[in-house]
Amino acid sequence: MIASDTEIAKVPVMIDSSKWEVIIAGLKCLQGKGVVNSISLKEGEMTFKEHARTIQKLGAAVVVMAFDEKGQADTVERRLEICSRSFKI
Repeated sequence: MIASDTEIAKVPVMIDSSKWEVIIAGLKCLQGKGVVNSISLKEGEMTFKEHARTIQKLGAAVVVMAFDEKGQADTVERRLEICSRSFKI
């Protein structure tokens, strides 16, 4: 429905799912800018890189969660560590 309305198709659309296949399918159907909510390092650096590259290839923005292989960032130091690592990747 949003693709048929030119005013709505211009605004960014956030795709949110725990299933990677659903995120990819959603991004492929969008006419405008997509935003993926979200990716993290909890499945490892290789998966993070694959997901980030695919999102970039499809022209979308991404929200990165402060999670890694050890779990959620629970201190300021851990947040900085995970977010810095994600940014460098």
